[in-house]
Amino acid sequence: MKLCKAGAIVLLLITGCDQPDIEIVQSQAKFAPVEQRVESGKANNIHSLIAWQSDKKVFELHRQGGGSVGDQKTSNVPVGANKLHNLHSVTKSFVATLIFIAIDEGKLANLDVPVFSLFPEYKQHDRVDKMAITVRDVMNMSTGYALDELATSVRRGSGNAFYRHYMANDLQTMFLSSDLAFEPGSRFAYSGLSTVGLSKIIERLYDQPFAKVMRKKLFEPLGIENYRWLTQHGSNEPGADWGLMLSPMDMGKFGLMWLNRGQVNQQQIVAPHWFDELKLSRFFSYSMGYHLHFWQISQIGGAVAAVGIGEQYIVMLPNEQAVIVATGGNYDMPSAPSLETVRLLASLL
Repeated sequence: MKLCKAGAIVLLLITGCDQPDIEIVQSQAKFAPVEQRVESGKANNIHSLIAWQSDKKVFELHRQGGGSVGDQKTSNVPVGANKLHNLHSVTKSFVATLIFIAIDEGKLANLDVPVFSLFPEYKQHDRVDKMAITVRDVMNMSTGYALDELATSVRRGSGNAFYRHYMANDLQTMFLSSDLAFEPGSRFAYSGLSTVGLSKIIERLYDQPFAKVMRKKLFEPLGIENYRWLTQHGSNEPGADWGLMLSPMDMGKFGLMWLNRGQVNQQQIVAPHWFDELKLSRFFSYSMGYHLHFWQISQIGGAVAAVGIGEQYIVMLPNEQAVIVATGGNYDMPSAPSLETVRLLASLL
């Protein structure tokens, strides 16, 4: 049975509709253009779209479609407010948040600490040169390692930068021993190995697996209980750069925490000043700014976002006091139909 909509909120069950199942859980008349865009297929394979404004949910839509569930591709991804969904690189922003917390707690002095000062056991010939790599450089994907996953020449075949660490048995050794190719901090080279490096820094600072630190420092304060970690193939460790699965509602909790300057239920999880840092752009790629493992989307009112392949988004809009979450299966597309839908929704808030 297919769901086809009549009016702004009322849903009619009609057999034989030629579109995927679409459920509009909550909306207002002003959001009709967003509903129409999804129903017409212009959002392509969007799965969920939820918006909060002034800490209240104001819009919720779900659309059945194909994509990935864990490490399996399927034509029928389970969708819904509380259904687990692959976050892909949105995971990176969660790991980066642990670095901010470590600084807040005095575990790390600041972002300018040399990374290799935390790993004195590394004694290779290039140690002196690598002492120039700071935590800030790793946060900005500017380590000096030539492992750019966004470079077409590296994304294909045996030279695929992601699969090098996905298949590696020892992730810490791989991060520490990668060759320097340019001056740290001078160039943007998007690489999941940078996030793996952040996870190893967290483990060194807390002497615990980073996923356990995340549970204690983020998930428990946010009230996130239902989650899943997908693992790297070689090391069998949680995928710090891609492996988290959360529900859209729990993705929203993370976004609302940041929008409220690190505070949830009168508990300060992250220091307030970090959100101001996230608004700044150090590098640019795909028409977006990048800083400290978050993206800046100037086309959406100066929004700050966590972004994952397939069009997974947690978008914080401080000008509108709003958060928008989108999940989808828009893989290998030259355009960004879900992002255009998020832009439309943001303009109507």
